[in-house]
Amino acid sequence: MPLEPTGDERTDAARAELRQAIMAAFCSALHGSQLPPMTVMSLAAEAVGSIYREVADAHRSDHACPCGWRPSPEADVELLQAALAMTAQSPPAFDLRLAHAAGRA
Repeated sequence: MPLEPTGDERTDAARAELRQAIMAAFCSALHGSQLPPMTVMSLAAEAVGSIYREVADAHRSDHACPCGWRPSPEADVELLQAALAMTAQSPPAFDLRLAHAAGRA
């Protein structure tokens, strides 16, 4: 019987899936538009902001999502900015899946 994934495993899987989707969209926009990388990065940030606004609006209506989240734009944007800053400034984590084999064991 397979074990249910833990919260950390679900978070890691969601992080990897989002990163892959955003990287694919970024590369597609970069190559298709011939815009500078930072322009495309700014457009990606705008997209995240618009997604936040749309999801937050859906949680404020009379028919809000039953999940219980109550948006707090000021605190939420601060959290998003902190996550961006922390990730952008930290060195990339070494990913064994991307390492090249050096030989045989």
